[in-house]
Amino acid sequence: MSVQLAFGVTAGAGMRCWLPISGGKAMPRPVNERAGAHPPGSPVVVGPADADPEVVREATRQLASLVALGSEVAAGAGVDLGGGFVSARLAGAHGDRRDAVLAALKVLGIDRADQLGDRNSTLVALFGPSATKPVGAAANAAIGEERWPALQLASAASDLLGPEQVERLLALRAPEGIDPFPRGAASTVADHLSRVLSGYRQPRRLNLIISLWDHVCAQLVERERVARRPSTQTREDRIDRLRERHQEHFDEAIIHHIDGALGAIPGVAAAARWRPPKWWPARDLGHLLSDAIAATALLRFARTLSDEGLTVAVEKHYSELVAADQCLHDRDRTAAERRSKIYNHPARPGCYVHYLCEHLQPGQPVNSRIATAVTERAAMARNYGVVVFDAIRSLISELETWLQDDGLEWRAEQLPKWRAATGFSRAPGSWEQPPLPGPRSDGQEPTLAQRMAAAPGTDPAKVETPHDLLWLADLADALAPFYGNESANVKHEPQLPALTYDAPVPWRPAGSVPLMVAEAAQLVAFGAKPPPRCRSWAELIDGISADAVIAEANVGSFPVPAEVSDVHGQTVPGTTLTVELGRDPRQLSEWSAYMGNCIGDTWYAELADDGQCVLMALRDAEGRIMANLDIRRGSGGWQIHELRARFNDLVPPAREKPIQQWVRTLPVARPALPEPMVAVPPVRARSGSARRPTASRLPAELTNALVAAVGRELASATSALRTYAVLAGGLGRPGQPADFDPGAAVIALKRVGRARHVELVGTAVDGGLGALVLWQATRVRPLAAAVGSLDPRLRDYGRLQTLTTRELLPRTLRALVRSPEIAPAYAMDVVARDVRRAMGGILGSAALIRSVARKPSPELVCALAIAATCARRSTMDDVVQLVPKKRIKVPGFPASKLFDEDGPWQQAMPAAAELGVRVDLFADRIAEHGLLIPADLLGRGGWAALWTRAHRQ
Repeated sequence: MSVQLAFGVTAGAGMRCWLPISGGKAMPRPVNERAGAHPPGSPVVVGPADADPEVVREATRQLASLVALGSEVAAGAGVDLGGGFVSARLAGAHGDRRDAVLAALKVLGIDRADQLGDRNSTLVALFGPSATKPVGAAANAAIGEERWPALQLASAASDLLGPEQVERLLALRAPEGIDPFPRGAASTVADHLSRVLSGYRQPRRLNLIISLWDHVCAQLVERERVARRPSTQTREDRIDRLRERHQEHFDEAIIHHIDGALGAIPGVAAAARWRPPKWWPARDLGHLLSDAIAATALLRFARTLSDEGLTVAVEKHYSELVAADQCLHDRDRTAAERRSKIYNHPARPGCYVHYLCEHLQPGQPVNSRIATAVTERAAMARNYGVVVFDAIRSLISELETWLQDDGLEWRAEQLPKWRAATGFSRAPGSWEQPPLPGPRSDGQEPTLAQRMAAAPGTDPAKVETPHDLLWLADLADALAPFYGNESANVKHEPQLPALTYDAPVPWRPAGSVPLMVAEAAQLVAFGAKPPPRCRSWAELIDGISADAVIAEANVGSFPVPAEVSDVHGQTVPGTTLTVELGRDPRQLSEWSAYMGNCIGDTWYAELADDGQCVLMALRDAEGRIMANLDIRRGSGGWQIHELRARFNDLVPPAREKPIQQWVRTLPVARPALPEPMVAVPPVRARSGSARRPTASRLPAELTNALVAAVGRELASATSALRTYAVLAGGLGRPGQPADFDPGAAVIALKRVGRARHVELVGTAVDGGLGALVLWQATRVRPLAAAVGSLDPRLRDYGRLQTLTTRELLPRTLRALVRSPEIAPAYAMDVVARDVRRAMGGILGSAALIRSVARKPSPELVCALAIAATCARRSTMDDVVQLVPKKRIKVPGFPASKLFDEDGPWQQAMPAAAELGVRVDLFADRIAEHGLLIPADLLGRGGWAALWTRAHRQ
């Protein structure tokens, strides 16, 4: 009986297959010809059946070396191993021969490419039967220069392009150090490209593929730039020393003034009674404004220096530096440069700005000594920015009472000069921050945006005043790129804007050609249609994403109940307010930035994402948001949970009443009637009369039983608590992990948002925290276990089961989980669910997959496979088909079936759902493409070894 090999090849008569050996003098094992005797796709050597044993042994050694240097995929290329033997793979291997040839070429290189056999057959494997000699020459050039990404992309796209166009792709070059095609099978990319681009003509296909390449390269270059910026700056642990130096310098001025007013050595009482003159706050703020301008100019210069080099930085920012240098007088600069025992850097950033202006000139060469000195001074930009930013916020906060009583007489001459030289980075017409009160202010001064609207066509530099604090937002925007953000987040508040330049950046996998193509292909498979005309890959993605099918499916947006989905754009009866539904976190963030309230916080986004509330903005006839509305289902229909005007002010009663009436009229989908519940014996009042338990009280029998059960469960949760303490260590500063005791760690983790959880889990797994350890910790749910252990008569009381889910708790249960006996268990349950969801957010993490492969468990392996199978868009670099489509039997020992209710796959469904995937699509995905699994989970022994190992843990 012949042996079936991969890609439709059969070992013919007189030929035999052997499995490779790992070393030593053992004789290679012949392949068992019985179907299924070996893992699908296993690498083998194929040669004469009567070959000398030593020749067979040498061939298997060569195959083992090929697999070790490349992968098992390379074995399928038919590499000549000497002595009449070639490499191959058993039937069932993923992909096609082009994947094998590409993998083998990376090992063999141009010098040993002849081991793949006839050159024409290799070209056909890579580029199809229409490959020409010029294509072969271009491919040889790419192989010789080791431009593997271009070779892989050209091979994947060859099914859609002509020979001349394939040559264009083979000539592509990625920037130094950038790999736009790091992982992924060319055959898979070919299938995805065909799904997306088959409707276009060949010239447009080529343009879109080249645009895809450029888009990915640009993203990866920008990612490297963002990651490199912090490394160009002085360490953050030096900020406190610089802050002390800066404060010392400013204290010198006030000490000198007190000495002049009260004598050389004033008494303590006299100094305590002394009050600065009315002009003093304006003086201090004026100095800090000059420092803010200097720090902003220095930060912008430092960013370009890191991203594009010194020459470009000088050309782009020299005029800014000169304008900032004029804000600091010579005498002030001299005073700031005086030596100090605290820190050897100047007290004010303007000193380094002056140095740059003195030693740099556009178009002029710079020697190495000056270049080094410039780099050292630019490295202080971030620390100066942080110190000045904090000093400004601190001073304005300290002056809050002063400003309310006396206002601030402040005219900063340096600000208009700075604007004349540099302009505005934020649009003045959109700056809605209430200005600091002036000396004759009634507390209702118009914002800069309102003044701009009242004087159209006026130069914004003439309308802006230092009271508007737009210059402070410029400083925060200049700091943000050194913390991974493009700009600062702004929330307008009455006294001082809340500016966040160091918001945590959520973890996301690096972009690549396979990932981007897979994302587009999955949207097309979902039902979207590529736009008929598009000039770039970005336009193609925008067109697919905007397709009506995708929009109606709310991909990536909050679920809005059908009964209220049509209120968008309606006018609230009795008012002129128009309804705008909140559909995604970015929209909430935009609302919050204008309204100055907390609707943009992750708390609201998570509630909306879980379907627990519907968020709205109510806009007036001019389009301005007048109020934010949070409505939730109640026992009597929709109810207003929160209704707030700007800065969380109350909505005027004349406007609030019609809004309340309108909300009460919204339709509610009626749920099916629940099963009758077993009545709990009524609680007897002290008077002896029996009465029904009220909404504000739970039966004493129930609470006592639950408290006792929770105590037992918490006593056995010490291992999970230790794991959470390790995870919470990521809440500390870089290089200084937070040190929580286990109970406090759980509370700290409960308070962070979803994006921060994803970051913490990703960092912890990258740092060595085992995925299985984390998974086992999240299985510990003390409150859920306690509820499950209750007598059924008590467990069926009211909505007690909501304690174990993400549902909004009734009032009585909210009071219960705040009690000191129950709160720790409730916090652990919440954190367990949040960490599971965060693990689902890093499914594309190679560290996570490797950790699972090292220590697998059946539930965790099944959950990852279900997630890979059900994912709408690509969350993993590469997956392999474990079970063909429309099949339900999973190979391996012990054997299993996908839809066996008592089997491991169905038992793992709730765990997979907690990862955040649509498990209700599992049956459809099996019918569509079979069971998929992350490729990195399958090591040398393949699925059989992984599944067996998982059951031994």
